[in-house]
Amino acid sequence: MAKTKTAFFCQNCGTQYAKWVGQCGACKEWNTVVEEVIKKEKDITWQNFNDSKTTTSKPVLVGQINTSSEFRLDIYDKEFNRVLGGGLV
Repeated sequence: MAKTKTAFFCQNCGTQYAKWVGQCGACKEWNTVVEEVIKKEKDITWQNFNDSKTTTSKPVLVGQINTSSEFRLDIYDKEFNRVLGGGLV
């Protein structure tokens, strides 16, 4: 679980600080900076992505993939074309 995030706020002017300071830099008041817990939104979990109502796909063998239906632009660099699978799609 993630660590609880806190911030420090001046009670007088509302200026936010990352750590405690004795005197507020904005309003120059002493001992008005207090620590507050920052409420965060609900964590995104793997379940949130699985709940989408998309169709599930099934695995296909590499040999069964049809690549001839896509036009590939030749880059004129043999190695680069090989890495891209024959050129840019």
